[in-house]
Amino acid sequence: MNSIIKQYLQVPFVLCVVLLLAVAVFITGFKKHHGLTIIKKPLPLKTSFDELDENLLAPYKVLNKSKIENQDVLESLGTEDYLQWVFDDTSVDEMSPVRNCSVFITYYTGNPDQVPHVPEACYTGGGNQVESSSSVNLEVGDVNVPEIPKQVPATALVFTRKSSEIWQASSEFSVIYFFKVNGEYKGGRDGVRWALGNLTSEYSYFSKVELKFFNVRGLNPDQKQSIEAAGRVLKVLLPVLEKNHWPDWKKAN
Repeated sequence: MNSIIKQYLQVPFVLCVVLLLAVAVFITGFKKHHGLTIIKKPLPLKTSFDELDENLLAPYKVLNKSKIENQDVLESLGTEDYLQWVFDDTSVDEMSPVRNCSVFITYYTGNPDQVPHVPEACYTGGGNQVESSSSVNLEVGDVNVPEIPKQVPATALVFTRKSSEIWQASSEFSVIYFFKVNGEYKGGRDGVRWALGNLTSEYSYFSKVELKFFNVRGLNPDQKQSIEAAGRVLKVLLPVLEKNHWPDWKKAN
């Protein structure tokens, strides 16, 4: 037998051919029944975050609404769909370390960068150090909105802020964040990547919600206090986002 033909009849080569054919048949069948979409269509917000009705946030009052003026920072953020507000929780004591909450929400759709920005990178870039990172569930409870689970998965971080003055001690603060991606709540970046990797959906989006608590005296709560306070904020904020701002994923698909 010709030596060239013998090479093509080697067991490893034959197995590779069979495997490639099997994969091709599987992809063709999967695409026929489910459809594969590599390039996703954008799914815009129902209404811009700029139009969020702060009257729906009681007992929280909005103390500050800020916009990013630095164009380089805005380009680095990668979206102009964002909300950067400071809440005042009028239901707790004025000196409570969770009296104020910095709320930062971003939104990306279409074929966004599949490596979402996370506080681990942003805060350490500002000279802070990550002391701990843990997966937590934020207790939202029953808010009578089907899309919102009673517990929202999230990532809780503790940072150390280095003082520029050698006689001042370093201080710790907590940051909590999670994502809403293609209709699902995810606690971390890996979950977002998996959800965005679903090729059967026509659209794609993700939104990050980031919370940081403090008070006017500059006191920061510990992680347990931050987690409890985050649940209270989300009980008010998430129904507003779901009903008025985030897209209806089921309806779109």
